[in-house]
Amino acid sequence: MKFSVEKLVQGSCRLGVLRDVGKLKNQTVETPFCLLYTRGGSVPNLSNDTLGYVQDLPPVALMPLNVLAEHHETVQEYGKGIAEFTVMKDFLVCCTMQDPCTAAPSGYNDKTSVALWGRSGKMKVDPELFVKVQEAFQPDWFQCLGDADTCKTSSKKRTKKAVDNTLNFLDEILSKRKSSQTLQKMALFGSIGGGFSQFERERSAKETVARNVEGFALEGFQNDGEEFCQFGDKDFVDILSLTLKHLPEDKPRMMCAVLRPDVVLQAVRAGIDIFDTSYAYAATEKGHALVFDYNYHTPSEEVKDSDETKMSTPATESGFTINLGDKKYRDDFGPLLAGCKCFTCKTNTRAYINHLNNVTELQQGILLMIHNLHHYLGFFSALRQSLREDKFDQLEALIAQQKPHSPDR
Repeated sequence: MKFSVEKLVQGSCRLGVLRDVGKLKNQTVETPFCLLYTRGGSVPNLSNDTLGYVQDLPPVALMPLNVLAEHHETVQEYGKGIAEFTVMKDFLVCCTMQDPCTAAPSGYNDKTSVALWGRSGKMKVDPELFVKVQEAFQPDWFQCLGDADTCKTSSKKRTKKAVDNTLNFLDEILSKRKSSQTLQKMALFGSIGGGFSQFERERSAKETVARNVEGFALEGFQNDGEEFCQFGDKDFVDILSLTLKHLPEDKPRMMCAVLRPDVVLQAVRAGIDIFDTSYAYAATEKGHALVFDYNYHTPSEEVKDSDETKMSTPATESGFTINLGDKKYRDDFGPLLAGCKCFTCKTNTRAYINHLNNVTELQQGILLMIHNLHHYLGFFSALRQSLREDKFDQLEALIAQQKPHSPDR
């Protein structure tokens, strides 16, 4: 994997390109971009056929290990890796530790292993087992084993132990990688933790940079699997920005969490390159549709005729989403979002989704996921375009105007 920053906007916003990623030897991936969030080897609510209704999907699928690790022996016997074993054979695969949408019970990590929580309960993963899992799954890149059991209320002792454990795990896995031809074919992202401790964050960053890794995964800010809204906290912004200053410019930074659009923009301003689409799934699970406007162009400006960068109608309500389970949509026969070109908005109405919600019909999740995924990916396309055009401030101001008063919106 190779990464280069093509353009630096306002000192820290990075428009970059990933090259030589896994099977994509002759293709490039522009950043900032989203990994395609999956659960159990597929996009939640969508079959391989219905996923085809979403245009311009990212080329890389995110596969958290907490659900999949217990099946590593079966995948090893299959012999072709997790992408072929699941329905994601047309995608590159990035394996991370925890599902960003799922709370990880606290207090079960130690200096020898990390606890993953899947359908069968707790699974203790040490460096030896972790290597076996990665060799079986054969992802294109993976996040190293790390202790991310920290949050804003974690003690200094817990935070220090988390960083110590993570660095020790990294050293063991790097040592095992030297004798594994399979692991040598994969890119490794070092985990950077430290909770909300400035000292531990800096220590984690400096020590990880000193190791032979291809990228960095920022984690350890929260462990409850909920929507990430900590960017309103000035201390958090300062700690993240300070941490990123210690990372080299020529390696990508990844942060997987349930991120609202305003939080994504602040993370991009801090210097993060890679995100994931779990926010679209989280909104779908609530019965919400994404409706925020990301068309930062004025009518007088020439706009590319692209579904990803063009929204003809802004959201009609304050907030980034609307709750289609609300009875006020019972007789609303308009699309989920006027001007949206997704399959759901072209063929269904708010009233119909409201009906599906009221009768607990599974089709609601399918139709909402198609729309929400389309809209969130379109937002990232607009984000990249704003960086090219030096109009990131305009996009940021537009999103800020729609920031909800309630975290659920």
